[in-house]
Amino acid sequence: MGSTLSLQLNNNVITVINRYGTLFLFIFGIVGNLLSVYIFSRTHLRRSACVLCLLLSSCFNILILIFGTLLRCLIGYNIDLTYNSPVFCAIRYYVIYVSQSASVWLIVLACFDRYLSSSLNILRRRWMNIKRTYSITFCILILSLLAYIEIFFCFAASVQTQGECMIKDKSCSFVETISYLVLNSFLPSILMLGFGTAMLMNIKQSHQRTLNGLMNKIDRRDKQLIYMLLLQVASIVLCMFPLSIMKVYLSLTGSKMKSANRIHREQFAYQVSVVISYINPSGMFFLHTLHGKLFRVELFRLFHCLWQHDERNRWKQQTLHIIRDHRIHPVNRF
Repeated sequence: MGSTLSLQLNNNVITVINRYGTLFLFIFGIVGNLLSVYIFSRTHLRRSACVLCLLLSSCFNILILIFGTLLRCLIGYNIDLTYNSPVFCAIRYYVIYVSQSASVWLIVLACFDRYLSSSLNILRRRWMNIKRTYSITFCILILSLLAYIEIFFCFAASVQTQGECMIKDKSCSFVETISYLVLNSFLPSILMLGFGTAMLMNIKQSHQRTLNGLMNKIDRRDKQLIYMLLLQVASIVLCMFPLSIMKVYLSLTGSKMKSANRIHREQFAYQVSVVISYINPSGMFFLHTLHGKLFRVELFRLFHCLWQHDERNRWKQQTLHIIRDHRIHPVNRF
């Protein structure tokens, strides 16, 4: 009786999270990432390789939110577009995994760029440029597209999976887990933390040289980008950690005999960890707004331009209304 109530409670919690939690993440994430795309695409900002990486990462975050949170929200209302649809099932997970991989590796590239730009070595500072950034980004996208080809063979929504979109067997589950951990979780996290530590060391060395009367002071805008990037790295690591741990645990214990109650608890923890992983692509705009003064300035300029545009339209409407009301018609004077 107690296990039945616990199972029912878990199912109700998952339904509520899918209906309202993912809907919240989707709405705020789409709005936030669209604003980020607008701000990072400003001409005077897009000249920076780091800003270009953040811009492209925001675009991939939009794809993650559409194919991840939106479709999961529909599942909460018993609208599963992948049910009995093996093609769309594979496409959905392929887009999510490729977008996550491309997005996180673009952040790694941004960290690498900030590490070079904060270096005291002038040759390192000049190595990264927009042309190289486009070339490396193209390589990241191609490798991400190729790395998850197995999804089209491992994910299905057929009689074998009772119509639900899921992994076919244990071997596919093992391959999917290894690919995710290497490409989307552990390896990029290690590189981001490594470059982040190196950036902080470069900032400290630059500060010491400035105090000693030497040059090599890091530009204020570069510092703001570095701190924004470090905050984003912390968010990525924290949000991806629960899902990574759950994937490792499920892969290691997949061959063991489990009770029905344990399976339901594990599925509950896994579903929650998946939703937590969507917090990162959804909340980047608010982290940038919270800590990045450069980002806030551009955001206020956008709102100011929109306000001025609205005021001009209102003034034109009022002027036309006055003209119509006081229009002078020709009269016969004689």
